[in-house]
Amino acid sequence: MTISVLELYPAHLSLNGDVGNRTALVRRMRLAGLDVSEHAYHPGDELPAAPDIVTIGTGTSSAQRSLASDIARIAPLLTEWSEAGVVIFAAGAGFHLLSASVRFGSDEVIPGAGVFAGSVDASRPRIITEAFAVESDLGLLIGTENHTSVFVGRPDQKPLGRVRHGVGNGDGTDGAVTGNSFGTHLHGPALVLNPRLADDLITRATSRAGVDYVPNAEHTSLDKTVDLARSILLAKVPATAQKS
Repeated sequence: MTISVLELYPAHLSLNGDVGNRTALVRRMRLAGLDVSEHAYHPGDELPAAPDIVTIGTGTSSAQRSLASDIARIAPLLTEWSEAGVVIFAAGAGFHLLSASVRFGSDEVIPGAGVFAGSVDASRPRIITEAFAVESDLGLLIGTENHTSVFVGRPDQKPLGRVRHGVGNGDGTDGAVTGNSFGTHLHGPALVLNPRLADDLITRATSRAGVDYVPNAEHTSLDKTVDLARSILLAKVPATAQKS
């Protein structure tokens, strides 16, 4: 059984190291002995048969605008995949483009794919957090954030977590979760710096495919290096934001 990983718009949405999210997922699955195929989708392409995991990263406002018509074209299939339980991980602008809409100004709004219930105002002052920390069901998620947006989700839609340090959605939470679809403002890349989150996504995808994912000693060794990177970022979280 081959696990298929599809990255959307890697040539347009590759800022802040988010291409590393696909790399991290593929690396961890291959370390566990799984067969993995990697695919990239570019504007105008035909989407492949339903993948097991979809990733999408962040990019500039101009990149988002340039993708608006293509997002509208593939939106029905993306929402179909999400509703069917395909694992989707969207960071930054990718998260925004998979929401209901993105507003760049009072008279400029582009529709999103509608995977996540909520709208984005991308006309705010730039937010940069060197050590962005989010408390989640999978423990403390750490990374960076760099965006000009606030996300207003539907009250019954669960966020990825609560912000300990940084801004996130702008209301004390970050991201959104619906089924197996996860959106976030975490960069770094998020799935490199947060192995528990990466493993959770992999487990969801492999369980749907009827495949066992079992981390081993190689994962433990890899994660020790990740812990060093996490500790550097955690040291930058102000003492006032440290967990009691």
